[in-house]
Amino acid sequence: MRPFALIAAVVLIAANTGDDAAKKDLEKFQGNWSLISAERDGKKTPEEDAKKIKLTIQGNQFVLRRDGVVLSEGTMTLDASKKPKEVSETITTGPNKGKVFSAIYEIDDDQHRICFAAAGKERPTAFSSSGGQLLQVWKREKK
Repeated sequence: MRPFALIAAVVLIAANTGDDAAKKDLEKFQGNWSLISAERDGKKTPEEDAKKIKLTIQGNQFVLRRDGVVLSEGTMTLDASKKPKEVSETITTGPNKGKVFSAIYEIDDDQHRICFAAAGKERPTAFSSSGGQLLQVWKREKK
């Protein structure tokens, strides 16, 4: 096999592995989530306010609500091949319509943690609320 063909094959295998991991993670995101905690610049959202925030994810689309009222809607694209894993969210409804937010995430079966940069800012490299980053922890709602 020629060196170029070997390199191309390795790149394709790695890309497919990343796609498979992203698909598996997207499956884990499906459903309804309750906000457990949120923090920006070291300031925590009061627990009673956090409990009012809900997230629904179907496919690659999400809806964010507070007390049942839609705050925003959008689409998400995952890249599970990165460390930390990356997500980009494009807002389609709400005050941030048209903006793209870059974030990093971790997810298991019942909980996920996500750290957003402000719109237009560099993607976070660590799960921290410093520098205007928003750190959130979500828990899956029981069916």
